[in-house]
Amino acid sequence: MAAPNKVCIIGSGNWGSAIAKIVGANATQNPKFDDTVKMWVFEEMVNGRKLTEVINTDHENVKYLPGHMLPANVLAVPDLVEASSDADILVFVIPHQFVGKVCDTIKGKIKSDALGISLIKGVDEGPDGLRLISDVIQEKLGITMSVLMGANIANEVADEKFCETTIG
Repeated sequence: MAAPNKVCIIGSGNWGSAIAKIVGANATQNPKFDDTVKMWVFEEMVNGRKLTEVINTDHENVKYLPGHMLPANVLAVPDLVEASSDADILVFVIPHQFVGKVCDTIKGKIKSDALGISLIKGVDEGPDGLRLISDVIQEKLGITMSVLMGANIANEVADEKFCETTIG
């Protein structure tokens, strides 16, 4: 039997934390996935504590998704390379303006056969015109990408309300 797939959520804002809640809960229910879901958190201080410490101890992202408990198997990691290097599936949930820097940081440090899925809103505007964020990530990292789109509002997803989503 193949080793369970390791998942990394790249981003921990409102949308990233909502997705981490769902992915974390689902990972423990399916033997095809490793129980631990890593979530890269841009480290910042909240009420005198590191945000990663708050998430890992209290299981809540009190800054970006207050009032929603994250599963205990969601591990907040402040180092992007450490969070993503052993992942089989990378879930990109960051503001589009940070895609370039994030990709440059992990390029050559992730599994070459990793799969990615972009939950990023927006497009990239460059000298060649508009480009899909998933195309930018695929070109920079050389990994296969998919995209999740739909009428998704982070707090409603975290509340496990009905949402319509397409993955392609």
